[in-house]
Amino acid sequence: TYAQAGAAALAQAMRDDPRVIALGEDVGRGVFGQYAGPQAEFGAHRGGDTPISESTIVGAAVGMA
Repeated sequence: TYAQAGAAALAQAMRDDPRVIALGEDVGRGVFGQYAGPQAEFGAHRGGDTPISESTIVGAAVGMA
């Protein structure tokens, strides 16, 4: 499925580069748990859920860049 492909691609990118993190809605435990695997494998310090606010997510990404 698209959900499995997205989770697999994210996990592979995180394995390949320790600088890769994931922030967004449903990245951690989330409602649907699509990306629960990568957070379980890499820990909460490499990504997690954010508020439902795209501007907050973008602001965090810009600040980290």
